[in-house]
Order: sequence, then structure tokens, then C-alpha cells
Amino acid sequence: MYLWTPDSIRFRVDAAEYGGFDAKIAARVLRGLPESARVCDAGCGLGYLSLALSTGCESVTAVDTSAEALAVLRQNIVRHRAFNITAVQDDLFAMRPETPYDAMVFCFFGRVGETLRAAKAQCSGQVVLIKKNWKNHRFAIEEKPLKGYTFQHTVSELDKLNLPYETATFPIEMGQPFRSLDDALLFFKTYAEESDGEVLLEQIRSRLVRTDSEHYPYYLPSYKTLGIVTLNTGDIPDSIE
Repeated sequence: MYLWTPDSIRFRVDAAEYGGFDAKIAARVLRGLPESARVCDAGCGLGYLSLALSTGCESVTAVDTSAEALAVLRQNIVRHRAFNITAVQDDLFAMRPETPYDAMVFCFFGRVGETLRAAKAQCSGQVVLIKKNWKNHRFAIEEKPLKGYTFQHTVSELDKLNLPYETATFPIEMGQPFRSLDDALLFFKTYAEESDGEVLLEQIRSRLVRTDSEHYPYYLPSYKTLGIVTLNTGDIPDSIE
């Protein structure tokens, strides 16, 4: 389970409200859904994807185990008057809604097997898996391979299960804005691993670009490609290992 801290929440809020990449992801997802769809955003975190999805469907059930993350979403529901979103603090994989969802979206969340089992139990329509289509951690000081759950890994697992699915990839800018150089240094210290050693400002200064923004004068670019896997719950067998 991802642990949200005041710093990690602030960095994610800044990225969402400066870059707007959640809206771009939602636009790709909504292409395949009717406006009447009742959608579950599984493992929604702070809920910025939920907010973007809510503009193009009937309702969104945003589920996460973190009270801190959902508090941000609930504030944004009121702020944006997005009252077709229901924020639910629960274990997504143990939930059983009274009425199955029309679609479930798993964005950077869950292993293949557990997402398929959850979708089979909770959804009557489309399942959308959004995965990282790159090899290394975006913001590590040194190159560090991602450990599973990538687009390629997901496709490989589905092939082993002989499940029909469709895929698409698209480029997207998912960088991080900073309020100051000290803010940038704190960001890297927050996400550094032990093997990075001491994080120094000189290591990251060359990776930053200056902006015209009054609030975010520094920006760390991260132009990446996302992978989307779409399948139907009717094709998922009742038993998934």
C-alpha cells in the first residue's frame, strides 16, 4: 500500500494541477465508454483521475484505503462541484458493490491476477488497465529498473491466460513542477532509495528547466509513453490464479 505523507501529497497535487495529465489519460479512457457509464476508479489515490473521468460518465466510485488521499479528493469534489463522484475508503479487492460497475479503471494499481479477479466480481463491462510503458523509475537519481507491473509485463501475463484484449500506447508529459530549488531537493530526497546515497542539489539542477510560472519556476520534464490494456469481464474466467 502506498503511504501518503504531507510532502508526497503536495508534490502530487502540484503535478496534477500544473500539468493536467490526468485529464489526458481520462480522455483516452472515456473514448470507449458511454456517457451513462458507472465507473470505478480503483486505487484512486488523490482522485485527480476520478475528477477527470467524472466529466464524461454518469458516476465515478473512487476507492482507496488512504484516508489522507481521499480527504484531498473530497475537498476537490466540493471545489469542482463534481457531485457524481463517491469517495470510498475500503479495500478494493474485498469490495462487492450492490450493482456491478459498467467499467473499472486500474491506473498504476494492482497486479494482473488481483485486478482480473476484482473486475470479474465487481464489473459487468469493460476493464481498463493503465500501465507504465518504460523500463526505469522516472525520478531516481540513478537508473533503477521498474519491478513488474509494466505494460509489457501485463501483456505477457494476459497472453499466458489466453485472454482476448486490446492495447494502445500514447505519449504524455508527466513531469513535476517545483516552487523552489529547495523544493526540488526535498522531492528527490523524498523519493530516493537507500542506494542513491546522499542526494545533492548539483545532481538534479541540470535536470530542471526554468518556467514562466510565478508559482512553479522550476520543472522536471518527464516525457513518457503509457500503455492501455482493455478487456471485457465476460472474457475473464471465474477462476484466476
